[in-house]
Amino acid sequence: MIKFTNKRLQLVYSAIPKGIERPVTAKEIKLKTGIPTRDVYSCINLLVTKYAVPIGGLRQEGKHGYFIATSKDEPAEAITPLESRTRHMNERLTALKQIDI
Repeated sequence: MIKFTNKRLQLVYSAIPKGIERPVTAKEIKLKTGIPTRDVYSCINLLVTKYAVPIGGLRQEGKHGYFIATSKDEPAEAITPLESRTRHMNERLTALKQIDI
């Protein structure tokens, strides 16, 4: 298990299961750790971007939440919906930039 000096990062990391079988939601992490949901999202972002923890997120029928990838196939399960969400956000951004008020 990885150890972090930041207590919140350690709590969030410890609350995320290894493997894709049983992802946990940000709300579940909040309830388990007492860390506000917004801070949970920030911690997950830091764990991925600064500490290279392979945390994936699922939004599938019957499976929602975060997990720590344990195989090379698992990140792909999380990348596809993230790319889709990014595409939709870029479409919205482009539309907003083009609106004449």
